[in-house]
Amino acid sequence: MGDIEVEIAKDCAKITQKDGNCFVISGPSFDIHVFNPLRKKIARLTYKNFMRNGPKHIEYLEGATEWPLVVEKKSVVYKGLNARLYALPFKHKNGTLVDLKRGKAGSYYVETEFKIDPHIHNFLLQMFHLQPVDGIPLKYVKIGVPFIFGQGLAYNRQEGLVTMLDTITAKRKPFEKSIFAIPKGYKTTHESDVTMGDKTEDMREIIEQLD
Repeated sequence: MGDIEVEIAKDCAKITQKDGNCFVISGPSFDIHVFNPLRKKIARLTYKNFMRNGPKHIEYLEGATEWPLVVEKKSVVYKGLNARLYALPFKHKNGTLVDLKRGKAGSYYVETEFKIDPHIHNFLLQMFHLQPVDGIPLKYVKIGVPFIFGQGLAYNRQEGLVTMLDTITAKRKPFEKSIFAIPKGYKTTHESDVTMGDKTEDMREIIEQLD
């Protein structure tokens, strides 16, 4: 997804991508609105629909998506936030977990102090395709296949540790309801049209920016 800004309150959240796409969820309905200020388009997804299908425009990395989680450190500070560090241990063939001293399949940092509504928590997990865990996700690294080319040939499917999510900076600030406001006057459409848009329209936008 590239660089993003994530703003979180107790019962609402906003995710803004570098290309302008915004995802906003807020109570009491917890519907998700997806909009782009450049295209002046907006789409609404019910919470149930979003939790079932996730964001359509994001292609997740291949590889394991479910791992057992083991607390590696109960209390750590990550980017200035109090957090808990989980490890994603490997498994023996018989299903037992490999000792962390012999390596692990990934790491998972979560913020542990700020309490948010379960709907907001689930939204974040679905948005970033992360495993369920208490706390706000800060960093998630796991074994996966970062890129796929051709017909899935062996040399294109080498696994390695891939950073799915990482926090660059984090800070607390007073709540501002306007941050999570849904814009008015936008064209109502479907999610894919908002996030990816019509190719002809995209070319027109590029030409206008060049002018």
